[in-house]
Amino acid sequence: MTDTINIPYQALSHSVISEAIQTEFYQQLADISIYKSVGSTNDQLWQRIEQGLNTPAVCLSEHQTAGRGRRGDSWESPSTGNLYLSLFWPFPADTLKNGLSIAIGIGLINILKNIGINNLKLKWPNDILCNRQKLSGILVESRVGNQQNVVIGIGLNFKLPIATQNKIQQPTTSLQQLCKKIPCRNELAGQIIQNMIETITLFQARGLQDFLPLWSQYDALHNAKIKLISNEKTLIAKACGINDKGQFLYEHQGQIHTLSSSHTSIRFAS
Repeated sequence: MTDTINIPYQALSHSVISEAIQTEFYQQLADISIYKSVGSTNDQLWQRIEQGLNTPAVCLSEHQTAGRGRRGDSWESPSTGNLYLSLFWPFPADTLKNGLSIAIGIGLINILKNIGINNLKLKWPNDILCNRQKLSGILVESRVGNQQNVVIGIGLNFKLPIATQNKIQQPTTSLQQLCKKIPCRNELAGQIIQNMIETITLFQARGLQDFLPLWSQYDALHNAKIKLISNEKTLIAKACGINDKGQFLYEHQGQIHTLSSSHTSIRFAS
């Protein structure tokens, strides 16, 4: 575990991150690991689990060589002071995790609102947008055994070079563009980690019950005309929110359909 890393911007710091997490939440974590570069922070935690370490843990890195998003898409992860963070959490085997990315996303929006970023929306199921530009993404992965092992990854853009933006196939934004003063990355990381633990604790006890009433105000696709893209097929539809299981609802040819597959891409059609 590295405390600080010598790079030309504010390095990730174990001590500053830890101090930003209240004791009752910090004590629930077995480890916070910081790296200069990894394949992906999610994979780093899966490797930890394969070694028999199945206690809650966090991994952060300055750079990812194989960062990924939903559907296995590449997540561009340059060493420019962005936040690449993953949390491992063991759930009881009988816990239903439908909608966990929605709960985590709403929690993340609330943290970002606290630093003065407004007009944030959640694009089902895992993208944080500001004015239809992607600021952050969430990746929830799970594996079932004696317990349900879950790794939640968050990528948050602090600064995106033009070359990186050109590689991304959708409009993007960053804290540098949205904030008059960019927040301390380490303190924000600590706040996000604590919020993730709080959100998981509430979600594990009550599911989406406390998050569903908030969905309409954060729904980036509210009544929007959309494209559903899967296996090179495109369907034009109207977004109709989510159901109580966190599944996406859309209207096509006068009928309401549900979508839970992570293999379908959703884009704005207008």
